[in-house]
Amino acid sequence: MIVKPLATESAVTDAAITAARVVRLVNSHATNTSSIAIANSVAASITLLPLSSEIVEKDIGAAVTATGGTVTGVPVAFSN
Repeated sequence: MIVKPLATESAVTDAAITAARVVRLVNSHATNTSSIAIANSVAASITLLPLSSEIVEKDIGAAVTATGGTVTGVPVAFSN
């Protein structure tokens, strides 16, 4: 998979993250996990381990919040 960042990393509460369909979330904290909540039409949550990242497809306009860790995000595009 080829991933193309569409902006610079920012706080997960940034408007660009909310407006995106696909985002890359990064927890750069060395020891703390982070609980990520995504306000899709059906609310969802994931745990992001320390020093890890995930690419998440979400509803456009769904807000993302993070509790714990040091989490940033960036809208991305991808192709196979």
